[in-house]
Amino acid sequence: MRKMLTGLKPFQTVEFIIMLALAFVIPFHWLAAQYGEVALVICAVLKVVFEQKFRFNPTQMKWKWVYLVFMATWLVYLVGMIHTENADEGWFEVSKKLGFLLFPLVFLISDMSYLTKDRIRAVFYALVAGTLVFFLANVLWASYDVIVLKYTTERFFDDGLMKLYYVHHTYMSMYVLLAFAFCFVEFCNQKSLKIKIINATSMLLMMVFVFLLDSRAGILTLLLEIIVLWFYLTFVLNKKKIGVISGIAAVVILVAVVFALPGCFSRITDTVKNVTSEKKTDRRLVQFAGYESLLKDKWLFGVGSGDRSEEIKNSYMEYEKELVSSIVPIQGIDKDEFTVKRTALLDTICQLTSSGGNWNEPDGRTEDFIKDNAERYGCTAESVLDMYAGYIYVKNAIFFELNPHNQFIDTIMSVGIVGLLLLLAYFIIPVVLMIRNRKFDVIYLIFLLIIAFNALFESVFEGQVGIIFFNFFNMLLFTSLIFNFQSYSKSR
Repeated sequence: MRKMLTGLKPFQTVEFIIMLALAFVIPFHWLAAQYGEVALVICAVLKVVFEQKFRFNPTQMKWKWVYLVFMATWLVYLVGMIHTENADEGWFEVSKKLGFLLFPLVFLISDMSYLTKDRIRAVFYALVAGTLVFFLANVLWASYDVIVLKYTTERFFDDGLMKLYYVHHTYMSMYVLLAFAFCFVEFCNQKSLKIKIINATSMLLMMVFVFLLDSRAGILTLLLEIIVLWFYLTFVLNKKKIGVISGIAAVVILVAVVFALPGCFSRITDTVKNVTSEKKTDRRLVQFAGYESLLKDKWLFGVGSGDRSEEIKNSYMEYEKELVSSIVPIQGIDKDEFTVKRTALLDTICQLTSSGGNWNEPDGRTEDFIKDNAERYGCTAESVLDMYAGYIYVKNAIFFELNPHNQFIDTIMSVGIVGLLLLLAYFIIPVVLMIRNRKFDVIYLIFLLIIAFNALFESVFEGQVGIIFFNFFNMLLFTSLIFNFQSYSKSR
């Protein structure tokens, strides 16, 4: 650590320590990470005033247009206040998205030329340490509960595992997957046997962690990441023998996990089954059907920064009415009597599929109840069976005020197509610059893959757990990238 701090000016030292601390605490608690964000901003301002004397690094200034494009993501949410009816909610959204302004601003004005490859590696090792300490602390607690207190093995999975502090499994898997990619690259590039053993052990632990988190998106992202890293090892680093051995080892480990932890894949197989079934009863498809009309009507400017939640809820309620109206009455029943009985049937279905405020999946018990009792409630069983799964899911969406669970759709609905284009710029600009400058950073590419893929299944920028993680590491990796461009052009 002392070596890392040698030669740094006072504010550079403080800034670097804050980065290390921020990378370490991100897996633990979003509030601790937010304190780190605030500390980074304050340090950068003081550094610019007292240490840099308002002089800025020319390399960073050369690419200021990219930083400004990144900052514009926050600006569109501010502009979205113009046509927002719910001002309180709108200002909350604008403040929540401040990370899209602050991190690019800090990494633009603060001279980051001291961030050598070794110092950036140290920041990533801090992330690795944070994820592993969090994992091992929770595993030890879970092991105690299972062995001593006789808990079931469910204690090792998802929210049962994370008793130290619960972080949604999608976000935690993103942290772990970035740390995994870094450890893989370190394992390939470092010659020290000690470092190789440390990183190999870390990768194995992190693979287990991802499977125990039981996140469908996390497990699928891990598989994609392993494929990309295998190509990097085999064809970019040209280590074909090691590539073959590591490929076989990865397959063996994955097969072992499938047999040892079959439940890890059950959510993926269940999703595929639901999506491909005749009635397409997957909850995400139902949610999409619920807000599809809103998306079509408001794609240009969105509904406004503060009106998204209310507008989506109203859209879900309209879809609920559409589903209810699809129920067919039995012959000869009076219209008013049918309305009363249909309501009673739907209330009973809701009671059967919910407990303790939690909504359960549609199951065979509910289907049997509908088949046996629908006509007694004045409804044809077939029409109720066709709609009841969607009805349960949309009631669930209304009750919990669920967001679209897709960041790209969420952005369009909030601030329109301009917001989406600015969001896509985060992924497109670095890749285009890498291609143009023929300088590729596999960790940065993996990071963008992790975020983009998970954003298909989760609104990853609707909380500080995603906003701080993305913006901090995106700006760290981008700044490192442009300094690589500079050294590359000088060498030519």
